[in-house]
Amino acid sequence: MKKELLKMIIEKTEKSASDWKKGAEGNRSFLVHQELYDQIGKTEFINAARELECQGLLKIEWEAVGVDIRRIRYSLKDLALIYEMSGIRPKFQVMEENMAAVENLLHSVKGLWIKDYLRDCMKRLEQGKIPSEFSKREELFRCLKGIDGLKEPLYKRVFSKYCLGDSKLFEKKLESTVLSIARKYHTDIEEGMDHTQVLSQLFIEEYSQELALKGPLRISVDGQEINLGQFRYGAVLNSQMLVHAKPQSGQNIKRILTIENKANYMAAPYDEEAVIIYSHGFFTPKEREFLINLRESLCAETECFHSGDLDYGGILIYRYIKQKIFPDLMPCQMDEEIYHKYEKYAVEMEPETLKKLKKLRMDEIPELMEMKELLVREGKGLEQESFLLASGEPQENAELRCR
Repeated sequence: MKKELLKMIIEKTEKSASDWKKGAEGNRSFLVHQELYDQIGKTEFINAARELECQGLLKIEWEAVGVDIRRIRYSLKDLALIYEMSGIRPKFQVMEENMAAVENLLHSVKGLWIKDYLRDCMKRLEQGKIPSEFSKREELFRCLKGIDGLKEPLYKRVFSKYCLGDSKLFEKKLESTVLSIARKYHTDIEEGMDHTQVLSQLFIEEYSQELALKGPLRISVDGQEINLGQFRYGAVLNSQMLVHAKPQSGQNIKRILTIENKANYMAAPYDEEAVIIYSHGFFTPKEREFLINLRESLCAETECFHSGDLDYGGILIYRYIKQKIFPDLMPCQMDEEIYHKYEKYAVEMEPETLKKLKKLRMDEIPELMEMKELLVREGKGLEQESFLLASGEPQENAELRCR
C-alpha cells in the first residue's frame, strides 16, 4: 500500500501552484482524516506510513501512537524519489513536454485563432494546469496543424485519414474537441452555427459545398463566359465551381437577395434585375469568397437584401452576412408588418433563446432593432416558410417586397 500513500502525497503536492516544480524545497504536511483511511484501509495506511517513515520519506505525528495518525510531514526535496517509487512521471516533466509541444505548434501554424488557443494553453500550463483535452494532445495537435494547412474544402473522412491515418477517428475522438476550440477562438464562427456549419468554416465538409442561385449573373470559368440567366429555375455551383468561377464585372444587376430557407428560395420568381441566392443559414468560406467577388463586380447602385426567419437565429444570420459579405445589406420581409400578417404561425421561443435575444446587441444592425423588440415582446419566432402560406394553403410563389 506504499504506492497508494505516495500517490496521495503526489496529488496533494500537484494541487499547489509551485510545489511540484523542479528544484522545489521546503517541508509540507497534511492532516489525516477518515476519508484518507477509507481509500486504502486504516491498518494498511498506518503500516505504509510507518514503512515510509523508516525509509526517511515522511514523518508521522501521532494522535495516538500506533493507533491513529494526526498529521504526516514530508520534504519537497524527496519528491523525485517519491515519484520514482510510485511509478508516476514527475509533473514538471509532463509540463515541460506539454509546453514544448505547444511552443512547437505555435511556431508552425499561421491561423490566428489556433495561435490564440495555443497561447491560452501556455498560460494555463505556466499556472500548473494541464488542459483536459491534452489527454489526446498528440492527435489534437495533428488535427489543428492539418486544419491550418487547408486552403480548399476537404471531406471529413478524407481529412481524418490524412491527419490521423483512420477515416473515422476524427469523428469518433477529436471532432467535439475541435468544434469546442473553434467556437471559442475562431472569429468567423457565429453562435447560431450548427456543428456542420462550424466544420465548413474550417474547410472540413460532410458533403460538397453547393451555392444555389438564380438570376442574370454572368461568370467566367477557365476563360469561358457562362450566363446563369439561361437557367431560369436556378443553377447550383459546387465546390470546384466556387473555386474556379469568377463573377464578371460591369453587370446590370439592380438587386442581390439572399434567402435563408430553401422552400422560399425555390418559390421566389425569376427576376431579370436580381440575383437571388439560397443562403442555407451561414455561408461557407468558399461561398463567402465568391460572394465578395460578386459584390466587388457590381455597380455602386446595386442594392443588397436578406430575407430570413424572424427569430433569434434569423437575426444572427442577417448580422453575419452584413459583417462578412454585404456591408450595405438591408432586410427584406423582416419587419413588423410581415410578422403580424403571419403571426398565427409563430412558435413560442425557448426560454434560453429568448434570454439570449434580449441580451443581443444591435449596434451593427440597428435596422432590425424594432424587429428584435417585437420578438421580445411576443416571445414567439416566425419561420420564413410561413410566408408561403395564405389562408392556410401553400403558395407556389412568394411575394418579395424589397423596397
